[in-house]
Amino acid sequence: MAHNEYIKEVPGSDTVVLCIHGIFGSPDVFKPILKQIPADWSVFNILLDGHGKSVQDFARSSMTKWKGQVQRTLTYLSVRYSKIIIVGHSMGTLFALQAADGSNPRIKALFLLDVPLMPILRPSCASNALQILCERIPADNKVAFAQNAAVSVTPDKRVWRYLTWLPRILELSKEIEITRKCISKVKVPCRIFLSQKDELVSLRSYRYLKGNPRIKVSMLPGATHFYFSEENTARMQRAFASMCRKVRTIPTKK
Repeated sequence: MAHNEYIKEVPGSDTVVLCIHGIFGSPDVFKPILKQIPADWSVFNILLDGHGKSVQDFARSSMTKWKGQVQRTLTYLSVRYSKIIIVGHSMGTLFALQAADGSNPRIKALFLLDVPLMPILRPSCASNALQILCERIPADNKVAFAQNAAVSVTPDKRVWRYLTWLPRILELSKEIEITRKCISKVKVPCRIFLSQKDELVSLRSYRYLKGNPRIKVSMLPGATHFYFSEENTARMQRAFASMCRKVRTIPTKK
């Protein structure tokens, strides 16, 4: 896949959807959600710095650059739109949760997938990564194909180069700690879906989310971090469409 960002600004629109993908991820992960966005709304499905390129390009980026990019985008959108919905996957959900503390009244709702408040690394993820690297994915391994499509960093068989990613992983761990402390501060409606068979996010993440009444968490049976069945996708689409209808009814402030 091309892993290109998708920007659509609708003249006169008062609402925009900002999509933030996860670490190693791609704007492509939001394609099923994009189909549910009303035609008269604007869309900013961004590509984070260092993604969509080589292993070395990714290593040269940083959490500081990603957070800065998200903040600059939010600043731009807040001047132009009265209502912002943030859609996030994995690491992108951390930025969304931190932004929804009420300091930006333009943010009206969050729609989040696989919030990594308790990370984990299951053997299946490493096994699938090896199949991708060796270009030997079994035809029946839907999870590996989904992982390959969702990861935007070009695979590199010089595996030692992946050691340069360690600083980015450590930065992510620190960001998770920061976000855990922000959950009680979320002031807007937040719809979260967790994947039952997530290889990278422990379901124990739920215990950090359940204390805030503005947050509603649902489970996707059989889903993984990157793979969602047609039934799961349809369920997420219905939930997002419902959120869009509710946000539309919020009066626009002049």
